[in-house]
Amino acid sequence: MNLETLKLFLDISILKSISKAAQKSHITQSALSQQLKSWETTLGTELLQRSNKGAKLTEAGVIAKKYALQICKLYEDMVTEIGQLQPSECQLSIYAIPEVCNYALPCTLFEVKRHFPHFHISLNEALSSQVEEHVLLEEGDIGFISGPSSNPGISSNPVFSDQVILVTSSSKPSPNEIDIEELHRYPLIWSTQLCCVQRTLARTRVDDHAKLNILYNLDSIEAVKLAAIKGHGAAFLPYMSIKKELYSKQLKAIHIRDFQVYNEVHMIKKQDQKTNRNTKQLIQYIEQTLIDTLC
Repeated sequence: MNLETLKLFLDISILKSISKAAQKSHITQSALSQQLKSWETTLGTELLQRSNKGAKLTEAGVIAKKYALQICKLYEDMVTEIGQLQPSECQLSIYAIPEVCNYALPCTLFEVKRHFPHFHISLNEALSSQVEEHVLLEEGDIGFISGPSSNPGISSNPVFSDQVILVTSSSKPSPNEIDIEELHRYPLIWSTQLCCVQRTLARTRVDDHAKLNILYNLDSIEAVKLAAIKGHGAAFLPYMSIKKELYSKQLKAIHIRDFQVYNEVHMIKKQDQKTNRNTKQLIQYIEQTLIDTLC
């Protein structure tokens, strides 16, 4: 058993999957399984219940996790304390959903760098579920997701709300306003990232997603926006991503009577997150100034 095995074991306990943990560490699943089996043999007990649904900690595994966390934490504290003997640039890693990453945070980070010039800040794009994983694995110090997190290991707080608007190309004839029951008449380019649209539709009379005339699904909001501008169909898009196109009249908003969608953005951190004083101050600064510094 070595420190690397402990870290791999902790990754499995968080991701509940040997294959995902192996993929994260860029090793083969068989190599990871062999390391775990060797450790289980040394301890004389099974630490994981393996099944086609994933990996679950046994009673002994729960105990092993408790001490593995302590051992890894002690090692990290040692490395941090030694590292503090030499001055170094501080690091902050942020993971955010695409619309926040691309359209909201760049202006905030510009202001952050003015006040914290010694910090190296990385901004990474990911879907909400992936953002949560990165934060849980402490690859990200903070994250921004759509809606609150239901994971007990994460604390989440609402930071801002962005309206999601139905738009179409200004070059195509379209009404200024429709009823929600008329939505199925319009060919739609669907964004798989905007779960808030489907959740809101489910609470209305248009609760059958299959009845909508969805031409195709796209992962990228930029791709959805481009397709809408080209006149391929109508699309639901976050206001922050289309402000310029609405102003330049490349896109036209279609108001839906008595129907509004908002993407509620939450900032997340790992529960009981251990950060140094400088990083904690920076995170607090972002929390306090975010609304005033968004693009």
